[in-house]
Amino acid sequence: MYEPIRKLLTEQGFTVRGEVRGCDIAAVRDETLWVVEMKLSANLTLIYQAMERKAATGWVFIAIPRPKKARDGNFSKLKKLVTQLKLGLITVALESPAKTAEIHIFPEGKDKKNKRTLAVKKEISGRSVDSVGGVTKTQINTAYRERCVRIACLLEAHGSLSAKELVAFGCERDASQILRNNFFGWFEPVSRGVYGLSAAGIGYLEDNAAASLVVYYRMKAED
Repeated sequence: MYEPIRKLLTEQGFTVRGEVRGCDIAAVRDETLWVVEMKLSANLTLIYQAMERKAATGWVFIAIPRPKKARDGNFSKLKKLVTQLKLGLITVALESPAKTAEIHIFPEGKDKKNKRTLAVKKEISGRSVDSVGGVTKTQINTAYRERCVRIACLLEAHGSLSAKELVAFGCERDASQILRNNFFGWFEPVSRGVYGLSAAGIGYLEDNAAASLVVYYRMKAED
């Protein structure tokens, strides 16, 4: 269901990202944050998740497949519940070749500005490549992982570099901290303040050569 919803929100001017700090879909337009939680059927878990997301924004939607029957009694009851809870409702026509998404109910629509709101927005702004929302057991391209992949691709393309040189290539100013922390084990010091790729880093790039994040930053590194 992710792609039809992403398309719907993108057409309305949102920057959309999947799997952002526990949210299936998070989207930002100007100062407004929308969050969408998806399930293949309406259940209490979906409602609980959506209510939790209201801590970050008043624009929270649940998304489910479009009912097969035009007059579905359970769907009518769901719409009443969603309205009472001040949530929004989106359906996706999975049975249709077009697989379009449609907004049936808008939520309370209150913008918020707290730590949770800012954390979600920061994660969205820190990503150049998206992750598909609503999936499990897949690698999520977080903003931090993206910065690490960018550094790894630059080291692969240009050889050993210092943090200052990486910043000159366009990396964030926390490049030195990323190199020192070496969370994924991809980097190794070759001299004072200069780092190269470790065997783990070389292996990661080789094993994920077709991954969108690696392809993107390999191309950027060669520019």
